[in-house]
Amino acid sequence: MILGMLSSAFHAVLEVLFPKCCPACGGKLVADEQIICADCLASIPRTEHAILEQNGIDLLFQGLIQKEKCTVRYERGASFAYYNKERGMHFRTMIERGKFGNHPDPQIFYFLGSLAAQEYIDSDIFDEVDCLVPVPLHPRRLRQRGFNQAEYICKGLSDVLHIPIDTEHLVRTRNNPHQSRSEFAQRKDNVKDLFAIRYPEEWKNKHILLVDDVITSGSTMMACMKKTTPIRGCRISVFSLGWAHK
Repeated sequence: MILGMLSSAFHAVLEVLFPKCCPACGGKLVADEQIICADCLASIPRTEHAILEQNGIDLLFQGLIQKEKCTVRYERGASFAYYNKERGMHFRTMIERGKFGNHPDPQIFYFLGSLAAQEYIDSDIFDEVDCLVPVPLHPRRLRQRGFNQAEYICKGLSDVLHIPIDTEHLVRTRNNPHQSRSEFAQRKDNVKDLFAIRYPEEWKNKHILLVDDVITSGSTMMACMKKTTPIRGCRISVFSLGWAHK
């Protein structure tokens, strides 16, 4: 009993000295708020892609597939929110602080992944998906950051949707510059031969959902998708938290 009282007092002191703050606005979180404050949560500029038969992400990848004349078996795509200064600066801030801040926090991505799953659970966006596949980081960048944000998004999705996560097959073969910091014209070259699939026969006739934090030009996702073209019956859908679209 005494130990329990001491533990409660200790945590109370920690709350005063080191209050939990929203990664978007920096405001102190109140008792019923988790990770992100209620105002910033409400301000996330949702795309509503899940309720559109053909949304902007679908048009993006259908256009890229046609332009590059590849045989990717593309199914569906969606981004949860707009990732730009014009429509949601706080959402952009929480993503960037989660990855690049002084104290990167994977729980931001887990929380947003589970939030997206809860809001999309009644749609057909995740129908018949066999596994969630996070876009991998290069081992060097993974060591630097300490986590792969796409994997934590998958964990949030999986805990709500009960779809398994596959981190074994898709691998990154080299370390490329950050796509968000690259010139648009250079992104396609940056991701050339960037990924490989181990044991591709295990993806035969599978529906794979590729997951990343932000889709910009679509070149990273396309580089992943192209590696599936020799795999018989392998279908690809894509999902991201953010879409850098104006």
